[in-house]
Amino acid sequence: MPLIAPDRALPSDGTSTRVDARTFSVAAAGGREPRIRFEAPAGPTVLLARDETGGRRLLPDDGSGTVDLAGSGACWLLPPHPGSAEPAWHVVADGVIELHGDGTGRTLTVHSGTATVVAHRARPHADVDGAPFTIGFPGGDTLSDALAGFYWGTVLPCVVERTTAAAYPDPDGYVISTLADKYVGTYPDVDHEFQIKGRIAWGSDTDLDVVRRMLDLQLRLMREDPQQLWRDPCAVQPDGDREYHVRRNSLDGSRNAVMFLVTGNVEVLESAWLYFARTKDTTWLRERIEDLEGAASCVVDCMDRQGRLWSDVYYEDQVIKDGRETMAASLAAHSFGLLAALEDVLGRGEQAAEYRESARRLGAAVRAPLPAGHWDGAGNRFVDWVDRSGHVHDHIHLLANVLPAMFGHADAGQTEHVLALVDRELDEFQRFPTFLAARVQDYRDDEIGDGGPYDLCAAGRYWCWDAAFWSWRRDGAMLRRQLETVAAQGAADDYVMGERYDMNHVYYTDGTNWHGAAHYYEYPCVYAWVLFHEYLGVRPSLTADLRIAPRVVGHGTVTLGQRAYELTYRIGEDGFQLVNEAASARTFELDLSALAPSGTADAVPPRTVALGPGEAVRIALPAGAASSGAEGRA
Repeated sequence: MPLIAPDRALPSDGTSTRVDARTFSVAAAGGREPRIRFEAPAGPTVLLARDETGGRRLLPDDGSGTVDLAGSGACWLLPPHPGSAEPAWHVVADGVIELHGDGTGRTLTVHSGTATVVAHRARPHADVDGAPFTIGFPGGDTLSDALAGFYWGTVLPCVVERTTAAAYPDPDGYVISTLADKYVGTYPDVDHEFQIKGRIAWGSDTDLDVVRRMLDLQLRLMREDPQQLWRDPCAVQPDGDREYHVRRNSLDGSRNAVMFLVTGNVEVLESAWLYFARTKDTTWLRERIEDLEGAASCVVDCMDRQGRLWSDVYYEDQVIKDGRETMAASLAAHSFGLLAALEDVLGRGEQAAEYRESARRLGAAVRAPLPAGHWDGAGNRFVDWVDRSGHVHDHIHLLANVLPAMFGHADAGQTEHVLALVDRELDEFQRFPTFLAARVQDYRDDEIGDGGPYDLCAAGRYWCWDAAFWSWRRDGAMLRRQLETVAAQGAADDYVMGERYDMNHVYYTDGTNWHGAAHYYEYPCVYAWVLFHEYLGVRPSLTADLRIAPRVVGHGTVTLGQRAYELTYRIGEDGFQLVNEAASARTFELDLSALAPSGTADAVPPRTVALGPGEAVRIALPAGAASSGAEGRA
């Protein structure tokens, strides 16, 4: 999609003056109450507003029917199709902005004497606050188009707090997972983890406000658990029904398991860490630390004397895992470490020590051999789960193996076996990023849920952690291939993706490459996380304003205008340069080890730099840096 340099401004009843190639200033005609009316064909709209507390709100509309919305400050008018030659318009004004749409056209009424109107691509290469981004590395245009298509087409429209959910009993933080299906609830277990990661990655202040409300909704729901077990519910329905306890049978009726017994409680700890690392808001953290400890208590209550976590189903709502699951235990240990770090921030050393000890016990139980632990010494891999009768279930599960290695829960020998396993089964795991197991065809009817095996191949939730594993291995080439694979499929489908992606494989062979909910949140949100956090390597940090750990392939420049980033970095033959584009001084932790050729990572040790507004740092790299994108292995 090319940059837009329009011949004329957005049609209005005001007087337009061109400011530059894409920007117009519009003045209202005379009158006692100045206002400007803009006209546009039907299409997606995103209004912005402030609530009574000053929080930023999104009011998205898809343009398909009659609508009347009122916001303030800014509005986006997008053309219907993401590949349109018509521009999207960003209207900014100091006043109330009203939208009326009838399914064929839109009227925007700006209650202000002047407005600024800026033309963008049909799907802007900018966040919802108007901050632009540019990815000037090989393949960057394709990656950027997909990023924008997913954001404007799925990530933003999923926020329905002040639109369809405005009258719900729990509207704040109510973000839906699908835009074209019957699943109209919000899903704190599982879905919040990736909804939050995608918005954290995007880095706008408005997205961050949505994240805070999603977190606060989760913490309140756990605090209000009627059984006082601090459970994060599977779903909150429009009528206010909270699904705290959901059991599902296996396909043959012989097994039964709890859906997501600890999933949400584990992920909310990581989400809180990400939010605090981004904001450094100690007031927010201090007010919620006891709720986070409550969330952790649900997980601790599921641990036995040997440190094993009896978690039932985790992520995979059609695999009936009634027992102790390797993936869940490893993720829980990781999240307890993050919670301990948050306790340290508040000076709560005793609590921090307790969570570190819980993390240690979980990790030790994971690495212990069967039958008491999770390591299969004969197969040289971690098993998927062990049920409550002691039966082992294992179809070469990807995350059950890579997470213990990446988080340090595996010993050196186990890690070596895991890396060999992943390389050996690479074609199975990477059919589409990412397949959960190498032998999905071996799942039995006592393991598959009674809703059918739609969750047995690929999903963005697996890709999120698989990408983290490849970033840990410093393999930028793999990350780029994964991103390009998802971007290509997104482009083919106008950036609308379904749930549980590639099921034209074993169980459903009808020629359709996804089965489940349509227009689903998961790949769009995870795509943003993988691109920003893993590939471009711009990350939150507790000990600096940002951590920069690029895994990019080749030479080029990236400029990120989002409030969380406000930086430019360049990689060339002469080395790495970082520019602080913010109006304030900031600190950056630099990990450039993945840019060094194989065997030379130690020549680029990590460092922390402080940069004032507009200041830059240049760092020499060994010859051949970033040329192949797969220069190191952890």
